[in-house]
Amino acid sequence: MNASQFLEIIQKTYPLDHNELQQLQKVQENFPYFQIPHVLSARYEFLNEGGQNPSSLGYAAITSPNRIWLKTLIEKKDEDVILVKNPTSKVEVITEAQAEIITAPLPTEVIAEVIAEVVKPKPKRRTPPKDDLIETIRRKVKKEILDEKKKEQIDLIKAFSKKSIKLATIKEIEANQNTENLAAASTKINDNLISESYAAILANQGKKQLAKEIYEKLVLKFPDKRTYFADLIEKLKD
Repeated sequence: MNASQFLEIIQKTYPLDHNELQQLQKVQENFPYFQIPHVLSARYEFLNEGGQNPSSLGYAAITSPNRIWLKTLIEKKDEDVILVKNPTSKVEVITEAQAEIITAPLPTEVIAEVIAEVVKPKPKRRTPPKDDLIETIRRKVKKEILDEKKKEQIDLIKAFSKKSIKLATIKEIEANQNTENLAAASTKINDNLISESYAAILANQGKKQLAKEIYEKLVLKFPDKRTYFADLIEKLKD
């Protein structure tokens, strides 16, 4: 719909038809905040559907600064028929509401504003100034640098964590080795403790192998008691 067709619909003195309603709906889609097509569509729905399905009424109410005026305009019925004879003797039937439109035409400023609103071109996409472009690039580079530093910090933390785990593992191994050495040392017999009474204590504790080793060392230490210690070793086998 062009500007001339739209003005023709506005200045009509008779109700809209379905085709004109469809044209108004296209204007509504392209200019959702333009009040006039919403008001005309809402009045069409009220006159033809009795207000049962007022889909355009909500849009008309949103864009209208005066709801009382809007309600009066939409619900005003065509009555008080006025007969006017034209110079050719034709008789035209004009309602009171239509007579108000005829006797009070739209001001030139309003018509100019409507035309400007309908034919107003879509704003072109603004090309950012060079300074904005430089600033955008600078921010992007700064973000990349910060991301790189953050990545380096994360890598350092990971490397330190791995090193800490490795050191902990080494200490654990050393501790286990020390424990094993102590255990091994505890199984060895101190030469200063070699005695017949100590061997007897070990035998009573069930440590017969250690008691046997002590008796064997006592045999070497006291060869003249070889037979005596040999008998004690035999008793350990029982």
